[in-house]
Amino acid sequence: MKKLCFSLIIIFLLGACSYQESTKEASGKIVLPTSIFSSSKNNAVIDEKEMKESIKTYLDTSEDLSNISDQFEEIMDSDQQLTKAEAKKLEQLNDLVRENDHNFSTYISHNTLPEGYKKDSERISRYIMGSNQILDELDQA
Repeated sequence: MKKLCFSLIIIFLLGACSYQESTKEASGKIVLPTSIFSSSKNNAVIDEKEMKESIKTYLDTSEDLSNISDQFEEIMDSDQQLTKAEAKKLEQLNDLVRENDHNFSTYISHNTLPEGYKKDSERISRYIMGSNQILDELDQA
C-alpha cells in the first residue's frame, strides 16, 4: 500500500514539473496561451454538463495564466530586467487574465445556470478575480 501511495505521489510530482515546463518554448522563451475562457451564449439555459466543462475550462485557463505569471516573477526576482518583448508579453498576459475573468463573470451572470451552480460559480469567479487583483496590485507596488 505504501509503495502504491509513493508511486502516485511521484507520478503527480513528475506530471506537475513537466506541466510547468510545457509553458516555455525549447529556447526558454515564455509562451502565452492561444485561448482563454470565452462563450457567446447570452440568455441561454446552461445544462449541468456544459457548466462543469465551463468551470473546468475557466479554472484550467486561470492556472495556465498563473503559471506563466510565475515565470515573469522569477525573472524579476532574479534582479534581471525584462526585455521590451518580455514586458510586452507581460502586459498581454495581464490583459488575458482580465479578459478571462470578465468572460467567465459575464457568462455566469447572463445565462441561466443549473440548480445549485449559481452561488458556487459566483464564489469561484469572485475568488479568482480577487486573487488576480491582489497579485496585480502587488506587481504594481
